[in-house]
Amino acid sequence: MRSSKPTTPCSSVSPASFASSETSSRPLWPFFALVAAVSLPFWALGALVDSTGSTPMRLPASALMFLCPAIAAVVLVHRREGRAGVVQLLKRVGDFARVPRKRWYAIAVATPAAVALATYGGMRAAGADSTLPMPLMTAPALFATFLVAAAFEEVGWTGYATAPMLRRWGALSASLLLGAFWGVWHLVPLLQAHHGALWIAGWFVGTVAARLVMVWLYLHTGGSVPAAMCLHAMLNVYAALIPHYDLDRTPVVTGGITALLAAGVVVAARRGQGRKVWRVGRGKPSTPAEVPC
Repeated sequence: MRSSKPTTPCSSVSPASFASSETSSRPLWPFFALVAAVSLPFWALGALVDSTGSTPMRLPASALMFLCPAIAAVVLVHRREGRAGVVQLLKRVGDFARVPRKRWYAIAVATPAAVALATYGGMRAAGADSTLPMPLMTAPALFATFLVAAAFEEVGWTGYATAPMLRRWGALSASLLLGAFWGVWHLVPLLQAHHGALWIAGWFVGTVAARLVMVWLYLHTGGSVPAAMCLHAMLNVYAALIPHYDLDRTPVVTGGITALLAAGVVVAARRGQGRKVWRVGRGKPSTPAEVPC
């Protein structure tokens, strides 16, 4: 027998009402332009200093641009909403309590982990060298490190940009547009890390697909920035731990698997009660959506 107990929303701030709050009217194009402008000095640093031979994962000096989305978001919010707006924006980075059903954090961590395990399993099955580049016990430390970097990025991508993009274009288009900008923004550092066209193409597909999953999490967690941070950090953890990630075929495989997962999310999100959540945007909703957990 089905329970008559009313459905409990995932958060006290429902996705639809969150997308229609004052944050959804924040200007977008100045944000993206400012992110690009603030990134220029880091791109120049990467061109002047080749650090790829002495850093983990062959990271170029321009990887320090992870600071830029936060800088752009803080500047624009301060200009429009003052100090109080900046404080509210930054508080969202640590607002883990926004999501009462903690399984969403498990999903955020498990999704990239599943991609990594599938890729690793495929390597083992194919008889390829599957020696990890780093001990598995380093994963927690890597996650903590990458979580800090993800916080700077996601306060911009998720905390600032996602709500107004949902309002203007709806969930699917917003995911693809934000994911595409996120990927293109990384193009200079990827070239400075000496990656080839096929490697970058596979990585780009996976990056756009991952952003789609992040927006899906956003809609089911009342706009949680930490959920996006966790998934973002795990993407970097598996990039550090998957064997031969620097070879062209590896990001092609991981990107393909992530794209399949994202496609599954879209199909599932368009069915049943998830449909009204996925269709948040394109105008101000008249009533908040109740998101089943």
